[in-house]
Amino acid sequence: MKFLEGAIERNRSTLCLMLLIVLVGLVARGAMTIESSPEVNPPFVMVQVTHEGISPEDGVRLLVRPMEQEIRAVEGVVEVIAVARESLAYMVVEFDSAIEVDDAVDDIRNAVERARAELPRDAEEPTVEEASAQPFPTIVVTLSGEKVSERVLLDSAQLLKRKIENISDVLSADLHGNREEVVEAIIDPVRLEHYQVTSTQLINAVLGNNLLIPAGELDTKRGRFSVKVPGLIETAQDVYEIPLKNSSDGVITLGDVTDIRRTFKDAVSYTSINGRPGLAVNVEKRNDASSVNVADRVRQVVQEELDTLPQGVEVQFVFDQSSFARDMVSEMQGNILTAMLLVMIIVVAALGFRSGILVGLGVPFSLLFGSIITWYLGYSFNFMVMFGMLLALGMLIDGSIVITEFADRKMAEGLSARHAYIASVSRMFWPVVASTATTLAAFLPIMLWPGVVGEFMRYLPVTVFSVLAGSLLYALFFAPVLGSLFGKSNLTASGRDHLKQLEEGRPTLLPGITGYYARLLAFVLRCPGAAFVTTIVVLVAIFIAFGRYGAGVEFFTETEEQYGNVEIRAQGNLSMAEKKILVAQVEQAVLGVPEVRIAHSTIGSGGISGNSDRAPDQIANMLVELLPAEERERRSREVFEDIRTRTANFAGIKVTANVMEGGPPVGKDIVLELRGQNYEKLLAETWRLHRAMEDKFTGLRDIVNTAPLPGIQWEVQVDRAKAALYGADLTEVGRAVQLVTNGVRVAEYRPDDTDEEVDIRIRYPQHVRGITALDELKVNTARGTVPISSFVHTDAMPKVDKIERIDGVTRMQVKADAQEGYCPMTR
Repeated sequence: MKFLEGAIERNRSTLCLMLLIVLVGLVARGAMTIESSPEVNPPFVMVQVTHEGISPEDGVRLLVRPMEQEIRAVEGVVEVIAVARESLAYMVVEFDSAIEVDDAVDDIRNAVERARAELPRDAEEPTVEEASAQPFPTIVVTLSGEKVSERVLLDSAQLLKRKIENISDVLSADLHGNREEVVEAIIDPVRLEHYQVTSTQLINAVLGNNLLIPAGELDTKRGRFSVKVPGLIETAQDVYEIPLKNSSDGVITLGDVTDIRRTFKDAVSYTSINGRPGLAVNVEKRNDASSVNVADRVRQVVQEELDTLPQGVEVQFVFDQSSFARDMVSEMQGNILTAMLLVMIIVVAALGFRSGILVGLGVPFSLLFGSIITWYLGYSFNFMVMFGMLLALGMLIDGSIVITEFADRKMAEGLSARHAYIASVSRMFWPVVASTATTLAAFLPIMLWPGVVGEFMRYLPVTVFSVLAGSLLYALFFAPVLGSLFGKSNLTASGRDHLKQLEEGRPTLLPGITGYYARLLAFVLRCPGAAFVTTIVVLVAIFIAFGRYGAGVEFFTETEEQYGNVEIRAQGNLSMAEKKILVAQVEQAVLGVPEVRIAHSTIGSGGISGNSDRAPDQIANMLVELLPAEERERRSREVFEDIRTRTANFAGIKVTANVMEGGPPVGKDIVLELRGQNYEKLLAETWRLHRAMEDKFTGLRDIVNTAPLPGIQWEVQVDRAKAALYGADLTEVGRAVQLVTNGVRVAEYRPDDTDEEVDIRIRYPQHVRGITALDELKVNTARGTVPISSFVHTDAMPKVDKIERIDGVTRMQVKADAQEGYCPMTR
């Protein structure tokens, strides 16, 4: 114990070191970012490649398989999930948790680059990125208005988006619910025929007049100059002036045969706020930023811009996680302070004021020491860290109590405070270390828990380890130094007699609790075999009783939440207008619930969902924000059960309403997975299991499967032999068909008033578009203009909306949730 003796001799230096640790702990606590939950970096890498118009079947064959072959050869890959949809294929690659995510991204990027040569030439460049560690945005800014035009809403949203992106702690501000801008050249068939301009001439003219041609360099005696032939489209007027052909009357331009307008693309997504059309700006923070600070800065920036927005534009804040984080931190800190106060009261009452204060000082010291460690590890101040501190609070003073109590006894025997505390540490060093080590050993398995869930739960044992390490340092080092300076025995004569009776007399003769405990202990020691058997019987009885009468196992406890999800499901080839009508019915019912504050609906992509398992037939997701808990009488689960009841009888749709999940995402309660190479058998078995779960099992709800949805698609069948007779080619046919659907994308330009590039598309007017218009289309051949109906016919075919594969094998799943009062394990 020479080290301790030296610390006591140099007590000023020791106290300065203790003070330094306290100050650093306070700084570390202030520097920690405040979050509602731990940030987990999942070992997943996302790969996405787009090919406009490709079917899911062709996507698997031409996009997925070449990349699968290269990716599965990468070291550390655990699982590869691939999904092919219309015009898109994406892959989720799971790595072993020991692999660094940055290294995994580099390995996958190299594998995709090797597979790039085997992908179709028309496929866009594949994107490879790490899966997001933040499943939800920090805050969502919504803009809506009943009598406000789409253009006004978009300009207002883009203004706020740019202002928010200027905040240093903001990683991104993504706009959702808006339609992309486009310059449409609407063909006038009458003028096109009058001027004898073919669709091919029209398309090629635009393609040939949107180029920047570097024409080389001139090297003269007076210098060296670059020569360029600028031909890029810069304004909408440039589109009007594109020449198509010349005649005796002059030059025919694109504006002579088309009506050109700057508008929006056909809607593929739609956003509404409380039943009114709107837009949403989803704000994500940087990893090292505090969600509370980011949300406050966003609110401040938006508030400063409110006066500049057009009249009628209403701005609201949705899914503000900072409020929850702030309230939770405040509540947990209050619990920690209350617990500290109770511990201090009990310790002072048991040990006396002087010894109680000496022991109690270990509480703030240990918590601040734990803050230093967690801050150094890069942890945020979240509920798992606070729960770890609260959990360790009742254990961190055990060592200090043992050291202080033994030192008090030695001082009662006549030793000085210095020698008493040195003797106490010398005698109790290993018992205190062993006691702390056994406590830490109980949390070690949680620290070694693998996977994403293990990374989430690891915050708890690391915090407990840090706090208890601080308590051990205080009990064996700083407490003896303080005790040697301020320690004094509080034992009276009666107290000394009591100790003497305990050590040298017969404790069973003592009155009170001490004597009763001594007599009980003596009885147990006289019958050790019976005591052992009784212990085993009680232990087994506890397990049996829990298995028979327990409520089951739940991974994450249910808490009172302010947010939830309403999912609207429907099948069929529904248009966007039809989806809006169905969603409007549900919105009206949800807004009729008095506890609902905001209903933020999203049709298509871009919505916020707390459910990690999106149903294949989901047409819309609604984020529902309730009033704060103190402003409503019903619990959140009762509110969402009410929403289920109100929306249960809507014709043609299924509506599910659930409180947002807390903790790491775990998906649905029950998941059955089927894999196989025979697609037809796999599909049949999936639906058989789905119907069986609906008909033969009670206690299940929200039963869905991932089988492709039934639907219809039109296939244009080309008779290649007849097409060859006419001298037609498939490229011409494909472009002709595009003219009556989404239009032919011929170029793009970047106007001055927007940050995004705007497509230029050529298409026929609305009244001549549609599947029946294919019979009237004509293509240019060597023999002149020929109707494509001469060698093309259209068929209605079953539609496959997606194909999902896992490790190269097609898979489908059947999923369900358990109803309230039912345990998923028994289903």
